[in-house]
Amino acid sequence: MPVYRPGQWHSPENKPEWSDIAAIGRFSVPVDGGRFERHFHDDHEVWFISGGKAKVFSDGEEHYVQAGDFVLTRAGDVHDVLEVYETLTGFFLETGMPAGGRTGHLHETEADAAGHDVPAAPLPADFPTR
Repeated sequence: MPVYRPGQWHSPENKPEWSDIAAIGRFSVPVDGGRFERHFHDDHEVWFISGGKAKVFSDGEEHYVQAGDFVLTRAGDVHDVLEVYETLTGFFLETGMPAGGRTGHLHETEADAAGHDVPAAPLPADFPTR
């Protein structure tokens, strides 16, 4: 099916045969009780931030993100959501699997796989304005 509704993800188990995309879907980290897991992928991943403000970890560095931003993460790079200042919503796309690659979230430790609470915090003074 070429249309995916909220709560559905395009993945190797349900994607069209012609699609080379590994996975695609939406994510949300609410400001009141959000959770996320530190992870990496065997392929590149792109996030489009559609709403909210947060601090994320990608490419070995912390970055502020807000609506309209893209986060590009190389295959094998660990990424995470560290803090939210407003409920973070976005769209992700895993670009495609290299030969022998694994799908989904991969973790360096069991603690990473278990996920963590993402604290809500006041907007930092150095958060970029547009």
